[in-house]
Amino acid sequence: MTGPGTPGQYPPQHPQQQYQQYHHPQYPQQHYAPGHPPPKKKLGLLIGILATVLVLVLAGVGIWVFTALDEPDGPPPVDASQDLQKAPGGCALFDEHEVKPYIPGQMKFEPTGFGSSSQLSEQGQCNWGNIDTFTKDKVPSAFMIATSYVFHATQTKSGVDAAKEHFKRSVRKGAAANVPGADEAVLVVDGKTDSSAEVTVRYRNVVYKVDYNNKAEGANVSSTATELANAAIGKVVPKTG
Repeated sequence: MTGPGTPGQYPPQHPQQQYQQYHHPQYPQQHYAPGHPPPKKKLGLLIGILATVLVLVLAGVGIWVFTALDEPDGPPPVDASQDLQKAPGGCALFDEHEVKPYIPGQMKFEPTGFGSSSQLSEQGQCNWGNIDTFTKDKVPSAFMIATSYVFHATQTKSGVDAAKEHFKRSVRKGAAANVPGADEAVLVVDGKTDSSAEVTVRYRNVVYKVDYNNKAEGANVSSTATELANAAIGKVVPKTG
């Protein structure tokens, strides 16, 4: 019988075995070949980066949309304070008693079909005359065509500016007409027959054109067209005094 610590009681241990008793085994680090999925940690990091980029992009788009909606559309509004919103036109421009003195015999009136209405302007035209009855009544033929324009403001120009452009573009060259209150007034006489005259007048954004024709010998068509133009412009020019 041997005592404690007597050699031979326990089997001898190799130094390597002693090391393994106190240390866990180490495994070799894994390496991923190209084309293989990255480790889960790297994949999570990549997803986080992409999510951050997406949030930044969406935020930028939101700011751009908000800024675009906040900006005014096109140039600043034009000054349309001088524009008339409404004005008589077409067959409503004259009353029958205003025209009858200049049309001998029976007189009729009717719209010509020229009228139209849009966001840019309102147009009307009316024909007053005795063309259907002058032979039966044995009177000279006579007629008067009244054309009206009321121009409206747009984002680029006022109704007044549009009326000025129309006047400059459409009115034939002639002499200045005596129409008090009008901003512009032009008289054009048919030099070939002396039986026809037209007067075009403008007040702010309203333009009236009066064409008068009378086959009677010695008829003063210029004076009559001017008188009718005065009656027309008097419907829109404010009364003074």
